Amino acid sequence: MKQKSLWLKWLLSLTPLVLAGLMYFLLPKFPKFTEYIFARGIFRAVAFPLEYLVSLIPFSVTEMVVVLLAPTIITLLAFFVYRLVKGGNPKKTAERGVRFLCTVFSFFLFVFMLTDGANFSRMPLRELMKLPKGEYTVEELYIVTSDLAKKASTAREKFSEDKNGVVALSVTKKQLLKNANNVYENIAKDYHFLKTGATRVKSVALSHWWSYTGTTGVYCPWTLEANVNTDVPVSGLGFTSAHEIAHTMGFAKEMECNFLAFLGCATSGQADYEYSGYLSAFIYCSNDLYRADKELWENATLNCSAGVIRDIKCRNDYWDGFNGEIMDTAQSVNDSFIKVNGVESGVLSYNQMVDLVLSYYDSLGFFSINR
Repeated sequence: MKQKSLWLKWLLSLTPLVLAGLMYFLLPKFPKFTEYIFARGIFRAVAFPLEYLVSLIPFSVTEMVVVLLAPTIITLLAFFVYRLVKGGNPKKTAERGVRFLCTVFSFFLFVFMLTDGANFSRMPLRELMKLPKGEYTVEELYIVTSDLAKKASTAREKFSEDKNGVVALSVTKKQLLKNANNVYENIAKDYHFLKTGATRVKSVALSHWWSYTGTTGVYCPWTLEANVNTDVPVSGLGFTSAHEIAHTMGFAKEMECNFLAFLGCATSGQADYEYSGYLSAFIYCSNDLYRADKELWENATLNCSAGVIRDIKCRNDYWDGFNGEIMDTAQSVNDSFIKVNGVESGVLSYNQMVDLVLSYYDSLGFFSINR
């Protein structure tokens, strides 16, 4: 009887792991099912109410959990060692300890698949938006990069500057983050699958120290929070906030969240977001153009105002101050995480938003007009 009871306990402990494994291996084979039943159904039913509850908490729960994680693990480990030494049945204590670890791992993996992992297998955003798929030339990349430079420069004219000639927000950082939940309202009128819950973008209190990892923002699937590093230059805050909001809508792939962030910012009607979106998209496209043709890159950059150039330099100078082993390690971990979830390019996938930007411009007939 005891043996049967133990077997049932292990079965309960590992059932979430089995379910997570089935989702991981099966859902990629059925993208339409994942899209319409899971991403637009189960995910929203589970995530949106919880996102609302977490949004009522004014601070980052994710950050609190991370800070408390180490002392919690040390305390549990000390308690386990004490029970192992002082308890009357060390074999039973060891079994319970291992089962507890398996239960926690199993549960956390299942929650991850529910709130993020399965969304890697939904239908491609390009297909959902009916964007053309084609090979684009360096000249077409140049045309788009130049247009983004012009639009970023025009958008920047609405702002004042700080003492260093760098753009200053038109609202406070707190208000900017509060406005993030409205970024997708306009574009959602054309793309009805863009549904947002009641999400509050949270500022991380330890943002300066977070920069040593090279992280600008993170969506935590276990707390369902969009967290943003607010120590970074303000020109990137809007884009990062919109990117993390895209994750809360059920989009897991980084290049798709980058593209949605650009599109949401550009159509938001909010000056701070508009400039951040155009500037960030320009930087991504500009980097690709630089690798492809330095002469065309120089010509495209001529469309940037002096203010835009200063803002880009401010970003580069900021991140140069945090380069090191911590950042390299953090980026390596992120790279492995993305690859495990089926995106072979890893952290390089962030840059693949450029292809989506080119497809979007193509869908607008932009290339035929400007040839």
